[in-house]
Amino acid sequence: MRIAVGSVVKGFLLKEAVKSHLQALGHTVLDVGCPDTAEFCKFPSVGQRIAQVLNSGEAELAVNCCGSGTGAAISAGKFRGVCAVSCESEQTARLARVVNDANCLGLGESVVTPELGCRIAEAFVNARFQDAPDVPEPVRAFWREARDELMARGAEPAARELEFLKTP
Repeated sequence: MRIAVGSVVKGFLLKEAVKSHLQALGHTVLDVGCPDTAEFCKFPSVGQRIAQVLNSGEAELAVNCCGSGTGAAISAGKFRGVCAVSCESEQTARLARVVNDANCLGLGESVVTPELGCRIAEAFVNARFQDAPDVPEPVRAFWREARDELMARGAEPAARELEFLKTP
C-alpha cells in the first residue's frame, strides 16, 4: 500500500519510527515533510500536503504526526476527501477505519511512544472499512452515507510548499 507520512518538528521522531515500521512491513512510504528538526515547520502546510497526496491518489492512507496528534488531524481533515482522526490506541485506530473509513491518522509524539505509535499505525493500515460482519446492513449503509457526507465537505487541497517559522 502507498502511505504518506508527515510531521512537524514535534512529531518528527515519531514519524521516522512509523515510516521505518511501515516500510519494514512492505509498504511504499511517501514522506511529505518536515525534512528534519532544524527549523520549526508550520503544521497547516504539512496537513495540506497530506491532503493533496491523498486526493491525487499518490497515497491511499496517511499518518501525520505532531505533539498531540490534534493539529495533525485538524490540518489535514479540513480538506475534501480527507477523514482525519487523532488516535491514542490501536482499537480507536482500527475502529476509525472500520466505521468511519478514516484515511489520515494523527499521532502525537508527546502522547504515544514510538513503539505504540507503530502499533497504532499498523492497526490503522490493516483495518478495512465495514469489516464488521456482525453489524446489520442498515447500520453499515448508514456508515457509508456518513462517510460520503464527511468526505464531501471542505476545500479541494492544492499543492503547497512546506512553510517554516522565521525566527530572528
